[in-house]
Amino acid sequence: MRIKNSLKNFGSGLAINLITNLLAFFSRTIFINVLGKSYLGVNGLLTNVLSMLSLAELGVGTAINFSLYKPVAEGNKKKITLLMNFYKRVYRWIGLLVFCVGLMLMMFLNVIIKDPGDVKNIKLIFFIYLVNTSYSYLMSYKNTLLSANQKDYMLTSINIIFSVMITAAQIIVLLIAKNYIMYLLTNMLVLFIQRLYINNKITKMYPLLREKITEKLSEEDFKAIIKNVKAVMFHKIGDYCINGTDNIVISAFISVSMVGLYSNYSMIIAMVNGIIVMFFNSMTASLGNLIATESDEKKIEIFEIINFIAFWLFGFATICFYNLLNPFIELWLGKEFLISSAILIIVLLNYYLTGMRVPIYAVKTAAGIYDEDKYTPLIQSVVNLVLSIILVQSWGLAGVFMGTLVSSIVLPCWQRPYIVCKYALKTSSKGYFAKYTQYLITILGVTFVISKILNVFYLEGKVINFIIKILICAAIPNLVFLLLFRKTKEFQQVLSMADRALGGKIKWIKWLA
Repeated sequence: MRIKNSLKNFGSGLAINLITNLLAFFSRTIFINVLGKSYLGVNGLLTNVLSMLSLAELGVGTAINFSLYKPVAEGNKKKITLLMNFYKRVYRWIGLLVFCVGLMLMMFLNVIIKDPGDVKNIKLIFFIYLVNTSYSYLMSYKNTLLSANQKDYMLTSINIIFSVMITAAQIIVLLIAKNYIMYLLTNMLVLFIQRLYINNKITKMYPLLREKITEKLSEEDFKAIIKNVKAVMFHKIGDYCINGTDNIVISAFISVSMVGLYSNYSMIIAMVNGIIVMFFNSMTASLGNLIATESDEKKIEIFEIINFIAFWLFGFATICFYNLLNPFIELWLGKEFLISSAILIIVLLNYYLTGMRVPIYAVKTAAGIYDEDKYTPLIQSVVNLVLSIILVQSWGLAGVFMGTLVSSIVLPCWQRPYIVCKYALKTSSKGYFAKYTQYLITILGVTFVISKILNVFYLEGKVINFIIKILICAAIPNLVFLLLFRKTKEFQQVLSMADRALGGKIKWIKWLA
């Protein structure tokens, strides 16, 4: 059942992601042609700034989601109702807090944006972003109950329809009005309708959400949530400072246009990454159930499988990004939108190392382990921010990402795996790090070999060359991975799980074994 629900969640999420990505790519192309790099940069920058305001949430959603796993599994409707009512009250106050802090932040926009280019009405644009973010807290809390029940897939068709509606409406506004503010207002209106519709649908699915009770959470449950919130709070703040400040540093020390240039790379990476991470997110609730019910041996077995899948997916993506991203950007937008290979290498090292921590984070979240490493993200964020600000002044864009890379190596690459192995899996972390090193060496070696092979193959015509590169990047890494890891227990277990999930209908799966 766990595998079935995970596959349903992943399959539905994949459909949404693919359609959303195609629409976003089409919309981005029109956006750049109509409004230019400066508006693109402002779009990316203000998204990061509003993410900073969202830190007011402090991880309440994550803590309550974890608290819901057990009552959902036991069918304890009273406790579910108490938790959801508490969640609703807290999120209302958070929405108000985000709005008030955002209004104060508007006075300092000129400090964050060094060179706005041809972008006008920055404060009005920020205000629209602020309203959109604030009211989302009034309507999004019910989604947590759906996630705890492993039924995210039930909203697939709704999300796809509204994604198409949003993109179509925005494209029409861009082509007719050529106005960024109208573009944002259109997005806000359709999102409001979508959230309202989903809100009502979830309420119909779970009538207990309509129940108004005066009883409060028990002191024990409240203290457990507060304990997790305190720990998650540090993670939220730290993770934002690590992942959400790059655009702000680039804008403050270089220009908002440079934010726009880099955002094309980050968008493509995020599109692919969204699909991969979705696979792991679809398993979080199942992992929570597994950790609560299975033996330590079973937990270790499942974790090793997930870690192997992460290596294959993130490693393959890293190899493809290194060899295909710059050629693709050149074909799509032109040479003036390219970044150097040196900068791309740093960006992709960050990407791979972060990706390999996804299984760790999934198990950590499912097990409710927040307190043991609560200061790690804060330490990492300080190292990241200080180094990025120092290095950007001499290295430019490369310095921003080098700060992030060094801060990643300082703590989370080794500490979080150690904590998960010790507290969630109750095993030594030596085996994990041995495989981690093996996987990293494999990725570096395959990337080097493929880049040399691609330098040999050259035909007239950029499109033909790009197609050849795609074919080589699709084939060689997977063949090498297959040859190196075919006989490992992780690979055999993945094949066995795939065979069971597909009902034994695909014969080539058995051939691979």
